[in-house]
Amino acid sequence: MIKDNGELIVKNAQLRHAGRYTCVAQTIVDNATASADLVVRGPPGPPGGLKVEDIKNTSVILTWNRGIENHSPISNYTIQSRTFLSEYWKDMKTDPSIVDGNAESAKVIDLIPWMEYEFRIMATNILGTGDPSIPSQKIRTEGSPPNVAPSEVGGGGGSNRELTITWVPLPKQYHFGNNFGYVVAFKSFDQNDWKSVIVPQPEIGRYVHKDESMLPSSKYQVKVKAFNNKGEGPFSLTAIIYSAEDAPTERPRNVKIKVLSSTEVSVSWEHIFNPAVTGYEISYWSSSEKEIAASRVQVSSQNFSVMLENLKPYTKYYAKVAAFNAAGIGPYTYPLDFVTEKAPPRQQPRIINAVRSGSKYIITWEHVKSQSNESTVKGYKVLYRPDGQFNGTLFKTGNHYIEVPAPVKGQYIVEVRVHSEGGDGEIAHVKIPGAAAGILPSCLGLLLPALGILIFLKF
Repeated sequence: MIKDNGELIVKNAQLRHAGRYTCVAQTIVDNATASADLVVRGPPGPPGGLKVEDIKNTSVILTWNRGIENHSPISNYTIQSRTFLSEYWKDMKTDPSIVDGNAESAKVIDLIPWMEYEFRIMATNILGTGDPSIPSQKIRTEGSPPNVAPSEVGGGGGSNRELTITWVPLPKQYHFGNNFGYVVAFKSFDQNDWKSVIVPQPEIGRYVHKDESMLPSSKYQVKVKAFNNKGEGPFSLTAIIYSAEDAPTERPRNVKIKVLSSTEVSVSWEHIFNPAVTGYEISYWSSSEKEIAASRVQVSSQNFSVMLENLKPYTKYYAKVAAFNAAGIGPYTYPLDFVTEKAPPRQQPRIINAVRSGSKYIITWEHVKSQSNESTVKGYKVLYRPDGQFNGTLFKTGNHYIEVPAPVKGQYIVEVRVHSEGGDGEIAHVKIPGAAAGILPSCLGLLLPALGILIFLKF
């Protein structure tokens, strides 16, 4: 911007604005010129030629060429690195801790062994920190033996004659080399020497030792350490675990099966008084299936019965029960057979009319007759509920009519369904209005099934 007094002002000056500026004064008969050099000071430019040398397991040497100072001396350098652990650049420790502005090399320390790095460097002066250099080529530090032990060493449980040892696998950044794995050591309290095995999979955190001579619920000491191609790391703290229990040997007694409907039965048994039992398994299958394809349900040791659901109507089944624990499943009881009830009638109750009489409604429906392949009708279930809600009052009746209270306000729904030994049938329903539903309180609602219309008559 040029002012009237001849001054030239450069606002928001950038380094690119530096250079020689020439002013020309011109008239009709002559002209005159004057020049001046504009110097713009700013943060340093990016260093160049960044190289990584003398690569060790926890350190490297970086060398670089000085960038443009931009008319202000460089005071110091900042070195950053990036690994696969994060997409962000991180300031690194150096030796010495402050890299002087006259330096063209520095030692980066506290690196992770066997880790892939890339580096960059930035120069700083009194006016700020400049742009970073182009990142170096990716390098991998040298490997070294692991220096971290696996954590949360424990275990126990498992199947008969097993010792299960578990730990949390070390993250990849702590592998420190190739051929990474674990050494698992264990011994019982009556042994002097430790046994050890190699687990070569770095992502595995579990080892199961099988020994037919192992006593159930025996006390063991266990510890784990990591290794790689450079050596072995420290052992973890020693943990105390127990070998697996024996699977239960006793069968549940007094097994009873009660058929509840065409799709449900209840299976019950007597509790086995053994703290080693943690639960029960019920196996069941139909007569058209093979036992090997049986369905199974497991419950805790506090349960002495279970509901088997979604069975086929009027079908023969077999069921057996066994106790189990972490070591396995004990012997099953001998299979008991049962036959589910026939399916409930498919026919809906046909509601004939809904008549209001004073403070009540009388709902009448035709009696449902079951077919030969359906369960015998035992009665009817009637649910009386407000329209828009699922809960209400449930009535049971052996008749084909019922009286329900007339709604004080709002509309109610009466649902009628068959109740049989095979369960409940399909729902038929009718809506009955209350006094404030837009119908005269003394009206009678008469449903004419033949015409399919609803007529309200006043008495």
